[in-house]
Amino acid sequence: MTIVTIADARRFSLDAVQRSLLLREPDLDVELLCFEAGQVDEESERDATSLYQVLEGEALLRSENERHRLGKGKIASVPAGRAHRLENAGGGLLVVLATRSRGGA
Repeated sequence: MTIVTIADARRFSLDAVQRSLLLREPDLDVELLCFEAGQVDEESERDATSLYQVLEGEALLRSENERHRLGKGKIASVPAGRAHRLENAGGGLLVVLATRSRGGA
């Protein structure tokens, strides 16, 4: 069993979105994504299903012809095989918990 304190992984930089790997299991990765205002994360791991939970702030999730605003407490999934991008849609900080299946699980 692994226990992680999310607050300890919060890191922000004006240069780029900060990614902190919280947990790695044989078929699952859990990361914390921390965005400053205006930052965007292009998702290149198209072979994995991705789940995003907004912990703080407001995100804009784009995938193909879809756009969804996600506020605190919202969860969205993007199936494997779909390119997508996550943007900080607010003027403050954005903190997102990202969970991805790996290895075809």
